[in-house]
Amino acid sequence: MNSPTIEIEPILDDIRVFIPQLIEACKSVSDLLYVQVNQETWHEVGQLLQGIDDLYKSVNAVSTHVANSELHAPLYPAFESFLSNMMGVFNAMNGHMDEEEYIQAADNIKHDFTSLFHQLAISLGETREVEESRFTANLAYLLQHHKFVYQSVHNIQPDPRNYRIDYARTGLPNLTVTSSDGKAIAMYSRYDPEYEAIRWCDSVSETVDHKQNVLIYGFGLGYHLLELSRRNPEYRFVIFEPDEQVLLAAMRAIDLEYLFSKMKVKEFIVGWNDVVRDESLAQFARNEKGDTAVLSIPIYDKLDIRKKLEFFEDAKTALMLYEISSRTRTHYGLPWLANKVYNLAHVLETPSIRGLRGKLKGMTAVVVGAGPSLEPDIELLRELKNHALIIAAGTSIQSLQHFGITPHLIVSIDGSEENYNAFKHLSVNDVPFLFAPLVNHKIIADKNKLFHFLFNGDMTNRYLMGWTSDDPVFSSPPSVTGPAIQAAIYMGCTEVILTGQDLSYPRDHMYSPGAKHVSQAENDFRLKHAEMQVENVEGGMNRTNDMMRVTLREIEKFLSNFPDVKFINCSRWGAKIKNTEFQPMERVLQRLKNKAVAPDLLEQAMSEHLEKYSETRRTEIKDRLYRISGRFEQLEKDMTHIQNKLRPLREQARKKPRKALDTMVEIEDIWGPIVTDELFTALIGVVIPDDVREYDRNLPELAQEKDTVRKADLFCEVLDPLIKAMKQCLPQLDMIVKEAIGRVEEKAQLAAHELSR
Repeated sequence: MNSPTIEIEPILDDIRVFIPQLIEACKSVSDLLYVQVNQETWHEVGQLLQGIDDLYKSVNAVSTHVANSELHAPLYPAFESFLSNMMGVFNAMNGHMDEEEYIQAADNIKHDFTSLFHQLAISLGETREVEESRFTANLAYLLQHHKFVYQSVHNIQPDPRNYRIDYARTGLPNLTVTSSDGKAIAMYSRYDPEYEAIRWCDSVSETVDHKQNVLIYGFGLGYHLLELSRRNPEYRFVIFEPDEQVLLAAMRAIDLEYLFSKMKVKEFIVGWNDVVRDESLAQFARNEKGDTAVLSIPIYDKLDIRKKLEFFEDAKTALMLYEISSRTRTHYGLPWLANKVYNLAHVLETPSIRGLRGKLKGMTAVVVGAGPSLEPDIELLRELKNHALIIAAGTSIQSLQHFGITPHLIVSIDGSEENYNAFKHLSVNDVPFLFAPLVNHKIIADKNKLFHFLFNGDMTNRYLMGWTSDDPVFSSPPSVTGPAIQAAIYMGCTEVILTGQDLSYPRDHMYSPGAKHVSQAENDFRLKHAEMQVENVEGGMNRTNDMMRVTLREIEKFLSNFPDVKFINCSRWGAKIKNTEFQPMERVLQRLKNKAVAPDLLEQAMSEHLEKYSETRRTEIKDRLYRISGRFEQLEKDMTHIQNKLRPLREQARKKPRKALDTMVEIEDIWGPIVTDELFTALIGVVIPDDVREYDRNLPELAQEKDTVRKADLFCEVLDPLIKAMKQCLPQLDMIVKEAIGRVEEKAQLAAHELSR
């Protein structure tokens, strides 16, 4: 039976406290033996030998209990080694004493005994009181400086059995983790963790050279981070520790405040929480300045290689997705904003999907993409329309019409001119059409069965519409497939079939017949540069590219948010999609053949359950739109006022620093309300995203600067370019808003005329 921990720990703590005293006594007594021995010397020697004997007996007495304790058993080899070596050293010293070889006896005491005691002290580590005091101080530090980390760990019970603080030969703390298969894994060298960190930094020097940011997987006890920061104090670190227990163990062994004082830590993320990780990576991608190196502490390959690879993929995806979306926003900022504002006329006169929430409970939906896999299953899909809800995701409607299939629903979100070109020759005016306000406004101009949803990232419509908790707000993956799936789930479907969702380029093709979303030249260019590989459902590999990989990854993560929905992938040539089960469409059709779905199922549901916004809310939305032009005028006046104060600021800072400080306070008082106003985020930031991004990245430096001259320079460098960009875009925004007002009034008049007929 294991000895209770409470019986062992007090004894070990007594030994921990006693050993340093005994080492000091060894040094004092050995010094006495190097000179003339007298009566006082023998008294001190006697006291020392009594202490050594007490230590020996204590270790010997507790060693059996240690061996039988699951928590303390790792100490047993150190105890056995100590007891064995102790006898040898004691006998050697005793022999020298008997022969009156006092200098040799002094050597035994000063070097041999103290070495034994020192190694035993290292093995035992620190007292519980010291560890608990450090742990408490570290918790307080996290609460003050890293609140999200504090919230992640402060209620978790530490697991010292599986996350054990050990000590290397150098006396530095180490951490031994027990893996799921029971294997004890030392996180660092058992001899010298610092030297290991030095060699690791040597090995990654080319990777981190000329980088400004380091995104690192694994915190451990901080040795690698500290050495990397020592060599490159300008690096900005984003640290991700996947295991809360590793941090809890570290908090007993190291001083977080000291460690972080030696580093520039921009973000500290702890725990394997997908949402927190994704949000943190996205925020880092938005705010990073300069190039980034992505690294991991080597031992994490052994601890959980799967999680490490997933993190690397997530990090790469986040950086790539932001880069792609940033380029997209820069290119399409103004026309997409125009779509959102122009489409307000349709949003006000059409219902949202809210009334259909849960109305198709238990049904199966088929979300159709335009990938090459659609063609071999097209006849099965034609028959499947009688048994499931068919949803055309975006321009897949081209392929469906090419094969003579009319879906129950079309979902479209793309605001580009290319999307309009894909739709403009299609006869789909009487097909239920679900749109996001971002969609190209010309596409929905003549559609008869419109209804809409909102995107959670659409700050323009968040402002204009004045969102409520009842509004249908969908997340926004980088593909129309995501909203199409969300629409099916929102309406109550519990099974979603994916077809034509190849998310790669199988057999060197991009689209199924009928799809004409891009020119042949663009088609050939994409295929030529599709140099990556992704596993397909047949076990082979398909060609792909960065954008397609990001889309696949984001859809996989998106599907994981719906554990109660069954996702079936029928795209027989497409990429393997996580969180789906592959089934041939023949099997799906066989399963569903006894279920009947009418061609006008959705139209009937729309007629019964959908309604426009209340007159009160529509009036509020219109009033919000009508007031924008007047607010633009005031905004321009305020920005001109700020520019007038910025012009003399640099000179003021050098000649009249007190006046410069007052001027900066005045500027902040005017500027603060501008950048915190919803109008800034909803309209201006959408049109000049690069300028806003540059401002956001430079703002922390401005806020933290204490030197008056440098702060004045930063005021001019950070604010003036953004103000110029804002003033330049205001006339265009004003024209768009006035055009939107005209469209709203015209649409309202047409609606009133229809009602009066």
